[in-house]
Order: sequence, then structure tokens, then C-alpha cells
Amino acid sequence: MILVDTSVWIDFFSSSPGIAGGELRRMIDEVEPFALAGIAVTEIIQGLRRDVHRIERYLSLWDMLEPRGFATYREASAISRLARSKGISLTTVDTLIAAIALENHATLFSLDKDFSRIARLTPLHLHSLPDPAP
Repeated sequence: MILVDTSVWIDFFSSSPGIAGGELRRMIDEVEPFALAGIAVTEIIQGLRRDVHRIERYLSLWDMLEPRGFATYREASAISRLARSKGISLTTVDTLIAAIALENHATLFSLDKDFSRIARLTPLHLHSLPDPAP
């Protein structure tokens, strides 16, 4: 399972999607299993200026991965503390998304560089973008 983060969806919905948006399009076309986290849905929708209802309906089509309970939040805070001990500052939202991915054994697909930092400190797996066409 691949957990698709906010940054990829923003690229996907942009007027000129980049490599990440194209990769998400491929995943959709090939019916590759992926999901969203509820917090990512919140981030996507709060930034919309157009087509709000259409995009809400579209996002509602996909599976959701949610925190399973106290352990998820404990893991997110452990990620934050570990990063801080290494001089890395992370947002609560990013640590929560990482914790959701970890507890679901999901690979995270994101353009946010903070997840690369988290992946160096934890067993978080990141989805690699395809090489651009020549």
C-alpha cells in the first residue's frame, strides 16, 4: 500500500502537473493500491480555491488510512523527539503522517523533504519517482 501525501495531490491537481502528478495518474490508471490520510485530505481541501466540491468527491473515492489510536500519536511524538535530538525540526502533521504510514506498513509518496529526514531515522519507506523521460 502506498500512502499518498498532500504534496503529491497538490501537484496532481495543478494546472500543469509535474512528475509526481504524472506518477499518481499512472497509479490511478493501473489501479495500484494507494490511500490518503485524513489529515492530508484536510490540508488539500483547506488550500482549494476552485472546484472544491468536485475535488472533495474525487478524494472520497480512495481508501483512507487513519490513526489507530493512542499508539499512533505516541509514535508520532517519538519520531518528533528523535528528530529533535538530532537537531531536526518537524511538524506535528508530518510526524503523524509518518506514524500512520509506519503502523500500516505503507510506503509514503511525498515531495516533502522532511519525510526523507524521517526515513533516515525510522523504518519509513518512501516511494521513488520514476526517472524523467529524456
